[in-house]
Amino acid sequence: MNKQEQGKLVKACKKNDRYAMEKIYNTFMPRMLAVSLRYCKNRSDAEDIVQEAFIKVFKSIKKYKDQGTLGSWIERIVINCAIDHWHKMKKTVLVDNAELIEEREPHELNEIEQQELAKQLSTEKLRNLINDLPEQYKYVLNLYAIEGYSHKEIGKILKIKESTSRSNYTRARKKLLENMRAKGIKKY
Repeated sequence: MNKQEQGKLVKACKKNDRYAMEKIYNTFMPRMLAVSLRYCKNRSDAEDIVQEAFIKVFKSIKKYKDQGTLGSWIERIVINCAIDHWHKMKKTVLVDNAELIEEREPHELNEIEQQELAKQLSTEKLRNLINDLPEQYKYVLNLYAIEGYSHKEIGKILKIKESTSRSNYTRARKKLLENMRAKGIKKY
């Protein structure tokens, strides 16, 4: 969908045009479900989050200012809904014991190592490995490594200390590497 077509659909949505809403939903829903699945262990919760997000999208479409892409704006709403869902469902207490964590980060992979790892690890396998992480690790990993938030921003979003975000990220990476080794994926 090109920018001009998006603009027409957004205008129509602002006038409560059901066809335009359906077109936007059908266009962006698969991508938004993939985003939601990064934050949820099961598809049912991910689908609920996407549905809630699209309700918010259409309720607030009049606020959309055509800055950036429509897909990015919708994705931001999906991520916020996933975080809200996590806050509601959170049963685990986020532990702030950064002083106990080893400060050494797992070493970064060079380009050749990254290419070799990519051959062994499909997107689906990686998603499953990330979904096997404890909730607090998964959220910090997704927000930091995939969405690009700083630890300070993550702290505000998840209502945790910045140091907790850092320690949970380090633990997530360590646990992810352990899980990869356990599944027979080579560590470099």
